[in-house]
Amino acid sequence: MPTTFWRIQLLGWSAFWLAMAGSRIGRFPLPYMLATKGAMALSGLLLTGLLLRPLYRRLLPDNAPFPRPIVVAAVVSYLAAIVWTAADALLDVPIARALLNPTVRITSVWQVFGGTLYNAFILLSWSMLFVGIRHQRALQAERERALRAEALAQSARLEALRSRVSPHFLFNALNAISTLVMDGRSRDAVTMIGQVGDLLRDTLRQPENDDVSLEEELATVRQYLAIEQVRLGDRLRVEFHVNALIMQARVPYLILQPLAENAVRHAAAERVEGGRVVVRAERQNGSLWLSVEDDGPGLDPTTTPGARGAPRTGLGLVNTRERIAERFGVQQRVVLEPSVLGGLRVALELPYRT
Repeated sequence: MPTTFWRIQLLGWSAFWLAMAGSRIGRFPLPYMLATKGAMALSGLLLTGLLLRPLYRRLLPDNAPFPRPIVVAAVVSYLAAIVWTAADALLDVPIARALLNPTVRITSVWQVFGGTLYNAFILLSWSMLFVGIRHQRALQAERERALRAEALAQSARLEALRSRVSPHFLFNALNAISTLVMDGRSRDAVTMIGQVGDLLRDTLRQPENDDVSLEEELATVRQYLAIEQVRLGDRLRVEFHVNALIMQARVPYLILQPLAENAVRHAAAERVEGGRVVVRAERQNGSLWLSVEDDGPGLDPTTTPGARGAPRTGLGLVNTRERIAERFGVQQRVVLEPSVLGGLRVALELPYRT
């Protein structure tokens, strides 16, 4: 990208040089016009490329609100024009002495700063073009990022649906329902059938902007864990620790689901003695922290700190990482660490939004 920028810069200032050099043919010799306007174009090239460009990138973030870019560009362009005009006047003296008159010299302040306003408009035009192109590129990058985030969200929905309709899940659910019927617990069996149907329907739902309230997201997780509790019985113990004041915070849909599935699989489903799963949600310093932890086998000591062995680094967690990275950029974090329960704690830090 820097190479492309300098190519465009060189082309633009070359056109400026030729236009200015031909603007006063007849009043001044062509060699003088080419030399003096060449010096002006070169100083303008260096000024915009080495000073204004990094200055705008520092003063104007991609999300700068209107009319800040216009105000900043106007002020910076005028101040830079003062320097550019003075430099052009000082460079013009030796050129004029060599090609026009050996006695040429500066006799007033006006000769040094007289063209400031005119040059300010030139720099302002360059500034607005640069800021406009940069803003357009930022919008395009944001649109591409949003499309990638939506694609990952769709992938998460499909993966969740695939896990729901997989033979293994359906077999376990139907087996649990049949067990309830055989035990004479028809009411519980009907309830579980409704829960499975609700879970499948919620998985297929397409929320606006891929966002739901924390309350809705937790309801989906509760449905899933309730089904697993019926299937696993006393082997699965579930706890929710959620601040009631943050229930309307917005979160990506199905962001907790793969974390809950991993916790159930490792804490209870694969262990005879069963296990415990704890879901937490809290607000800390403007961030929303969501976590799922279990008392399963914990971190594999042969892996790097903060990472889980192969069974814990499946598609669900990878997709979760990619989704929130595309959605929130540097405003997010995924933490894998040992849980105080003895197993694994997976925590997501997201910007708090309502």
